[in-house]
Amino acid sequence: MKLFLLKEDDEPVWVAALAHETMYGYVPNTGKFHDNNALRNDYYMERDFSYQPIGSAEARRLIDEVLTPFDEDDYADVLAEWRADPKPLEAAEVLSMAAGFNP
Repeated sequence: MKLFLLKEDDEPVWVAALAHETMYGYVPNTGKFHDNNALRNDYYMERDFSYQPIGSAEARRLIDEVLTPFDEDDYADVLAEWRADPKPLEAAEVLSMAAGFNP
């Protein structure tokens, strides 16, 4: 599993994890990583974001100190989908896998 910091206009937007061609984005509102096909498409085709490889410690710092929750009103529909996600990934699990450990 590879971790990335995604930036738009040099501003941190996402911490993402790539595993077997599936891209997961960390959602501060849920505290979990969710399968995000839009990020996958961006990574492989569009490249609207810039992608900076990061390690687990940096990902934890960004999650704890930098990323801000999505606006509950502006993103109500997608947040409802993420909250209903039957298979989110726990942040600690993703960061451990990325560091080469099995949780």
